[in-house]
Amino acid sequence: MAVFLLVLVLGGGLILMAKGGDLFVDSATRIARLARVPEFLIGATVVAVGTTLPELLTSLTAVGKGIALHDPSAMQELTDVAVGNAVGSMVCNIGLILALSFLLRPYEAGGKAFAVKGIFLLVCTGVLCAFTCFGGKISSGEGWALIALFCVYIVINVCEAVYKTKKNSRADFSAPATCFKEINGNFSAPAIEIPTKKGEPFALVLLFILGAVCVAAGALFTVESVSRICSRLGVEERIISVTVVALGTSLPELVTAVTSARKDAGALSLGNVLGANVINGTLLLGLSAVVAGGLNIDPVTRDYTLWFALALAAALVLPVLIFRRTSRAQGIVLGALYVAAMAFACAL
Repeated sequence: MAVFLLVLVLGGGLILMAKGGDLFVDSATRIARLARVPEFLIGATVVAVGTTLPELLTSLTAVGKGIALHDPSAMQELTDVAVGNAVGSMVCNIGLILALSFLLRPYEAGGKAFAVKGIFLLVCTGVLCAFTCFGGKISSGEGWALIALFCVYIVINVCEAVYKTKKNSRADFSAPATCFKEINGNFSAPAIEIPTKKGEPFALVLLFILGAVCVAAGALFTVESVSRICSRLGVEERIISVTVVALGTSLPELVTAVTSARKDAGALSLGNVLGANVINGTLLLGLSAVVAGGLNIDPVTRDYTLWFALALAAALVLPVLIFRRTSRAQGIVLGALYVAAMAFACAL
């Protein structure tokens, strides 16, 4: 009976995320077009923060429980959940979600916006690998350094948003908006006129927030139910956190990616995953390290999973910078790396 109820909770969480994902993508796309801000930029900032809420809440909750228990062994187990969730989500976001998105519908990408965020992702992931190589942990001081990197990322995006909004603006926000075709993070000549209704901006913000809440709540229900089902099977917590929990908390990104591909808004999904991975690697792990007074990284995550995350980031960023588009072949490569990463995580 308990398992049946957990399955019902799992189904409810998935439905809640699917509906929230629709609201999320629709409102974010509309806001981008009204404000003359590229969808890629919206995806890399606001949408990324919203879809990363499950990972953030899950990791900080795990660390908080470990501190409250005052038990070193329990603290380490819950730290493994927090770190495994963050790093596993970084691997899942690129190796599974973007791979699926590229296989469904390749699209043009690249440009300055992608280059800045892609290189920033490579730097952040490389910094994480360097931190864990020396000492096998992320100290509280290194946690503050990661948080500082996140602040730099936000400042870069805010400055870019202000610049592009001024550049692309042809009328004030209350005037009828023009739909621009987005190519490589920029808007081309207007295609069709989109009238702006009175009060629409406020309504779009409310729908955006509602979508984010639905996605986050649905993900939490899903993770809790899946984790409890798996725990009954006696699976190791580290494996659950890197695979099941990471996949569960990445479901918002998956929903956003599939919805974006279906609505021909691939740039939103790409920006979302880049932003989500930067947030996971900087804000999430940084806050967890500061709150816990340092995070001890288990050997498998330190020696394998984090390096797979770096390899996936390189396999994503470098081909797009060179060819200025995604491809199904790139999706296959990313998917293969994801399978290899999960095989190492479960076998060792």
